[in-house]
Amino acid sequence: MRYIITLFVIVSIVIIVYFDRLNPDAVTVNLNSTSSYTISMVGFFLFSFALGAFIIILFTLLRDARTIFKEWRGRQRQRIEARVQDIFSKGLYAYLSGKYDQAISFFRDIMKIEPNHFYTLLRIGDAYQKERNYQEAIRFHKRARKIDEKNLEAYFALVNDYVLSGSYEDAISVIQEVIKRDSSNIGALVRLRDIYIKIGRWDGSHEIQGRIVKHRKDNPEDDKLLMGLRYEFARSLYNKGDKEKCKKLLKAIVRADKDFIPAYVTLGDILIESGENTDAAELWERGYYMNYSEILLHKLEDFYLHQGEPEKIIWIYKKAISISPNNTGIKFYLGKLYYRLEMLDEAYEVLSDLEITESPMPELYKLLGNIYERKEEYINAITEFKKALGLRKRVIVPYFCPVCDYHSYEWSGRCPRCGEWNTYTVSPIYIKKDLHTRKGKKSLTGSKLEPSYKDSIEWSGV
Repeated sequence: MRYIITLFVIVSIVIIVYFDRLNPDAVTVNLNSTSSYTISMVGFFLFSFALGAFIIILFTLLRDARTIFKEWRGRQRQRIEARVQDIFSKGLYAYLSGKYDQAISFFRDIMKIEPNHFYTLLRIGDAYQKERNYQEAIRFHKRARKIDEKNLEAYFALVNDYVLSGSYEDAISVIQEVIKRDSSNIGALVRLRDIYIKIGRWDGSHEIQGRIVKHRKDNPEDDKLLMGLRYEFARSLYNKGDKEKCKKLLKAIVRADKDFIPAYVTLGDILIESGENTDAAELWERGYYMNYSEILLHKLEDFYLHQGEPEKIIWIYKKAISISPNNTGIKFYLGKLYYRLEMLDEAYEVLSDLEITESPMPELYKLLGNIYERKEEYINAITEFKKALGLRKRVIVPYFCPVCDYHSYEWSGRCPRCGEWNTYTVSPIYIKKDLHTRKGKKSLTGSKLEPSYKDSIEWSGV
């Protein structure tokens, strides 16, 4: 290699001397206005070549140095990321294990290395939320949102903080920011709707649910919930004194869903309050023949008895039986009506035929016992009362929700336990429920429902 370099140098010198002899002219380079420098043509050429080579080498060295620096920074970054990931995994494991204080400690260690690590800020906020330290949870979730304003996780986490701390207006404000960016974000719309339902803002929840139905079409549960929210909105209008708008909305609900019983009941009550008794009776009777809800029969029964026209409700019951001759419940209610009217022989005639049914009916045994007692047939009365008392399980009261098995003497358009609308029904028959079929069922609000039976007897009264 030395010989090659030596040979190259010698050849170069020879070429330079050769060209210097052939080009004896000199080049004068003016350095400034008073000084100049004279150099041979070949020397000027060599100097220019050397200067160019130097500049190229300098830029090459700078580029290589920059590359080396980037690689060093990259290796440093990888080591930091690996360390952060290791600590984050430990913190996440502690969080999922329910050790929130330990998780917070790990996440704070990460923040000493990377104070703006998005997911660390998000998870430490979640940990504080689990510990019910909502002030700290809000602080960290706000920081996470500021770091990555496009990531919706921070927004929804912040909404949960505000809801859990009872700051519903702040929660609404945050979720509306998401909806302003994307008006079709179903998750944000559902969250806003649920907050409105929670605080009883039925006008807002009704409007939002309408938007959800438009974006998420052909969903029966959405349509069902919309009817419920419209109903609550109508009730809120009534409470504010706007009866006409309330009636208009209830009539729209009845037209849209012939099976939504609460709308029939409430609209009929409002019509009676307004002195439109005939319209109320026609509404309830027409509604019954459309959906065969026995709740409407009960409303008609109370109405006509109050009006002093028991023959009309008797006729309606008989017509209902002719339509559904195997409906034991309607026959029971007719017998119960006869009992209320002191028509004991008619009541006994109807109710005694029901004893042959396969399903036990504690209310029937009680009524028959009362009839026998009124007729002074005490032995038969005792026998019937014993049948009723022998059922050492819960019996059916007038209204119950089949979704969550909630029983109540008072009618309501919305079940107070599971929060669903239009679920109340009635039956005098003891119903054996299979606990396994109800286990894990969820209500519209997402809460899990569990069976709740009592080893007691409850009478509905007659």
